[in-house]
Amino acid sequence: MSVALINHSCLPSVIVTYNGTMAEVRAVQDMNPGDEVLISYIDLLYPTDDRNDRLRESYYFTCDCQECKTKSKDKVKLKVHKRSDPINPEVISNMVRYGRNAVREFRAAKHQKSPSELLEICERSLDKMGAVFDDSNVYMLHMMYQAMGVCLYMEDLDGAISYGEKILKPYCQLYPAYSLNVSSMYLKLGRLYLALDRHSTGLSALKKALAIMEVAHGKDHQYLTALRKEIASQK
Repeated sequence: MSVALINHSCLPSVIVTYNGTMAEVRAVQDMNPGDEVLISYIDLLYPTDDRNDRLRESYYFTCDCQECKTKSKDKVKLKVHKRSDPINPEVISNMVRYGRNAVREFRAAKHQKSPSELLEICERSLDKMGAVFDDSNVYMLHMMYQAMGVCLYMEDLDGAISYGEKILKPYCQLYPAYSLNVSSMYLKLGRLYLALDRHSTGLSALKKALAIMEVAHGKDHQYLTALRKEIASQK
């Protein structure tokens, strides 16, 4: 089977990884004989409208999977602060628009601004959105992830860890099981902890990355061999 022939779903049943030039397909949920093999073409963190905008822009179709029909996860992905006096829906809608624009504007600025300017853009966006959005809101997570990347580039390890720790739990809740986005975050945090001599915390994070990658990549993948050596070298 050619990987290019596998259909998309926002509730994928398999994940595709590469071992050298060989594509490998592995189930990430229980499947029965005759079930359709489905992968995701896009980042699944975002709410339904954003995902379908991306699919239309890049692949020229709209997804009609169960998640896109029900939008069951959108409320969690767009979580706002709980208040005794609920936030006006128009205020929330305006902030969602602001969040989408902030994502686009950061992408445009990435190759034009200095690292310190990019970090300032992230912090300014997070301050504004944080007045309405919970830290687990996907637009907050997006800008935190960008801020973490800038901190890494600037070798601000404590800053990178601070953002990464805020990101990790929502990632585990919002991404599908065995997501490589989650394992990647565990890897980054694990190596940051080790660099700052937080030995047991770093090893724990690397082992959690390993558990996800064993399913997604297969236990014999070269990445797993390297990661096991990395973990063993820290003992």
